[in-house]
Amino acid sequence: MLNFQMTTTNPNAAQKTRTFTRLSQAEKEVINARVYVGIRYRNSDRTARVQGLRVANWVFKNYFRPVGDLRFWAQQEGVQE
Repeated sequence: MLNFQMTTTNPNAAQKTRTFTRLSQAEKEVINARVYVGIRYRNSDRTARVQGLRVANWVFKNYFRPVGDLRFWAQQEGVQE
């Protein structure tokens, strides 16, 4: 797991400074905010979150490689070893 911390500040908000120690905390607040102001229905945001996780997992599995893994790039360019 990666260490993560994010702090946001909005002088016009009731709670001016917010700190998150997990990205999922910020994600939940964004979903709630979008529902509260009427932009989305909760199910739409939940469905989009699941789809985003699926896309991210697919990208990690299929494209991210260690730096220096030249075999991957050679395959992409059609170069034979």
